[in-house]
Amino acid sequence: MTQPLRVLIAEDDAVGAALLRGLLVREGHVVIGPAAMGEEAVRLARDERPDAVLMDIWLAGDMNGVEATRAITADFDIPVILVTGATEATDHELMEQVVGSGALGFMSKPVTGDALRVNLRIVRHHTRLHARLRDSEQRYRSIFDNAVVGIYMADPEGRYLVSNRAFAQMLGWSGPGELVSGVRSMDEQVYEAPGRRQELLARLRAEGTVTGFVSQVYGRDGDLLWVSEHCTAVHGWTGELLHYEGIVVNVTARIEAEQRWRTTLGILRSTIDAMPDHVVLLDLDRNVIMANASWVRQMCGAGLHDAAGTADAGGAVDGSVMVRCPDCVDEDGGLTPLDRFLREGGQQSGPVRLLPGGEPCMCSVSPYRAPDGAV
Repeated sequence: MTQPLRVLIAEDDAVGAALLRGLLVREGHVVIGPAAMGEEAVRLARDERPDAVLMDIWLAGDMNGVEATRAITADFDIPVILVTGATEATDHELMEQVVGSGALGFMSKPVTGDALRVNLRIVRHHTRLHARLRDSEQRYRSIFDNAVVGIYMADPEGRYLVSNRAFAQMLGWSGPGELVSGVRSMDEQVYEAPGRRQELLARLRAEGTVTGFVSQVYGRDGDLLWVSEHCTAVHGWTGELLHYEGIVVNVTARIEAEQRWRTTLGILRSTIDAMPDHVVLLDLDRNVIMANASWVRQMCGAGLHDAAGTADAGGAVDGSVMVRCPDCVDEDGGLTPLDRFLREGGQQSGPVRLLPGGEPCMCSVSPYRAPDGAV
């Protein structure tokens, strides 16, 4: 059995109100009111929260039915069906007000049972649809607000339109509302590099989607952090950029770790290059991956053009061009330490002579292992 509706009647004419009450009761609905004035209709809608309102356009008091409808639909989201006389239905100026009032339906007097039945079916459908929309909005709003990554919407002029909690906290704001109202210009208040956001906009207009856009940005307290943005442009039907949506990840820890790694690697490289001994890293096919300056100078002095061709400004080889390690012979006539290493593994050492025409030297070969233990 269909659940009866609780319907508020707003009608200042006693005969018209009695007619509506009779039709509603005959259909099994519960009647609230009637309210003779617009102000009373708004108060009853607020206090009783009916499922629907049947609202006469002209009511006693200072607030007519159109104004009362506008107040009810704006504040309480209650479906309103407007009721009017035949002469009022031909008033174009009045009908324009009706269209903008938020009313869900429209009936002319005298109201018939069929017209009322159809309009209340529309009310039921509207209510079910809005309930599903509210559930979906709450579900996705929860995902949006509780996401661990920052999410925002911004306009082309550089104002945030929407932000989730994670993004506001990432930039040091207490909440999304404070971020949206507090940032007047993303170019001046957020991005550290001048023109950085304009570069993002240019790419969005050209490509539609930009991934991994890494920038240094200011938090509210002035501290700098690194972020990576994934942004999607939203265009109007004429092709203009309406706004863009961004997903933001704080990559400060990663960037700082990379910077520390590069600094450490640079120190180690400088230290190894300063050593008088030859240091070279080979793969298992005897190709040079990296070598220090002393080794490169020795090889260039021996006429090895390929080794010299891959040397950087400091003389070291970076492995960008394939260079094979020059041959050498064991001073005792046996296998060289490198040959023994490739055959037996482990650390090997012994006297060798580099070819062609090199001087004798002591060679030590040690395994260099990947994190998984592979040589």
